[in-house]
Amino acid sequence: KNQAGVLKIEHPMGEPPSIEDEPLPKFEGIDVEFSTEQVKNQTLLVCFWDMEQRPSRHCITQLAKQTEQLSEKGVTVIAIHASKVDENVLNEWVKEYNIPFTIGMIQSDEEKTRFTWGVRSLPWLILTDRQHIVRTAGFGIDELDEKIKVLTEK
Repeated sequence: KNQAGVLKIEHPMGEPPSIEDEPLPKFEGIDVEFSTEQVKNQTLLVCFWDMEQRPSRHCITQLAKQTEQLSEKGVTVIAIHASKVDENVLNEWVKEYNIPFTIGMIQSDEEKTRFTWGVRSLPWLILTDRQHIVRTAGFGIDELDEKIKVLTEK
């Protein structure tokens, strides 16, 4: 962890590639009831997180508070739990904190999936444009409004 308590992820394959300016990866190996077809023409905000970590929990609860405003801006939030966790424990946490957006979970090879998505630390935010091309990744929740503003001005 670094000074901010953010969990740095060591990838055996080295640093994952940046996925900026690339189409959003497919949700392969991720158990999530979601398809990009449902959100045609909407900006996507994908958050990789781990409920065992305070910075990740903070990020998810902050996103939950902003869901309505994000929705008004045409942004759909999807959170992906980035490590193995008991599904019931995760569901209880989601219910307890009234998390209003889709939550998925990496099912198989967590390292490979995080690498494919360019995840370097947790929480990890990925923002796409309306065509689901990744425009920015790896920024803090405190930078979200500015990132969306830059995106919508294009």
